[in-house]
Amino acid sequence: MTLAGLLGLTAAGAWLAATPAGVAVQSRAGHLGGGGGIDVSLGRIVISLVICIIIAALAILLIRQRSGQMDLAAIFSKIEPRAREIQVVETRRLNPQADICLVRQGGREYLLVLQQGNVAVLRDEPAGPQAYDAPCD
Repeated sequence: MTLAGLLGLTAAGAWLAATPAGVAVQSRAGHLGGGGGIDVSLGRIVISLVICIIIAALAILLIRQRSGQMDLAAIFSKIEPRAREIQVVETRRLNPQADICLVRQGGREYLLVLQQGNVAVLRDEPAGPQAYDAPCD
């Protein structure tokens, strides 16, 4: 499908979305053109505009990518999720109301006791060797 065909279908779709389907315009005597009032809601107009803007932006990206001006794969490969800063090393249940957690953040380890509505830091020291990542035998 060519770009002109795609734009033609877009315009036709926007026109169909803006007009009520299956409603015939009734002519009344005494009016120029014999047509009645336009019954198009503001919501349909806004939705049609948004759809047209999205399709136009996609068409621009496609044209630029096909002409060699833009490499979309390189652009999307630069978007990487940020590395997690907080790592929960281990969590154990002490009793039904309390947990104890070992947490690493920013090169430090914290030993926390989590209770209902309360957190206590038992230990706060620089992170040692990564012995916790090794599998247990």
